[in-house]
Amino acid sequence: MIRFIFGLADKAIAFVEFCIVVDALLSWVIVDPYNKYRRVLGMIVNPILDPIRSISQKYIRTGFIDFSPLIAIILLEIVRRLLWLFYAILI
Repeated sequence: MIRFIFGLADKAIAFVEFCIVVDALLSWVIVDPYNKYRRVLGMIVNPILDPIRSISQKYIRTGFIDFSPLIAIILLEIVRRLLWLFYAILI
């Protein structure tokens, strides 16, 4: 049962990472922010990216390049690794 819960959390993190990548790619192709696909992805991705964007805009000066998706994926991977480390310790 515990493996199922940890596996489900792992799949959820992988899904969010996938949504971040797709949203970043769609932002280059579909510029319209009111597009239905961008809005659905925005509901999933923006709660994660907005705090990272606000912090990175203060400390990282990159011009028009947004590194928040990359930072979010790195942070989610760290959480994923810590999750499986905790699972290995738990068993």
